[in-house]
Amino acid sequence: MRIAEIIPFPNSVSDTAIGASVSQAAGEPSGATEIEQMLQARARIRKVLDELDRLNGELSQLIVEG
Repeated sequence: MRIAEIIPFPNSVSDTAIGASVSQAAGEPSGATEIEQMLQARARIRKVLDELDRLNGELSQLIVEG
């Protein structure tokens, strides 16, 4: 059972492509842009949700066995 799911954007492109195009368009060096930071936060959220799903599965299994 999934607790939550991140819904991808309709026309998703790779995180690298977004970061590179935004940096070049803004004339900024390849440092952390606002979009890069948001994409990194999204990746961290995805990891947390995956871990919650895993733990929920283990807990459900313990309840069934228990």
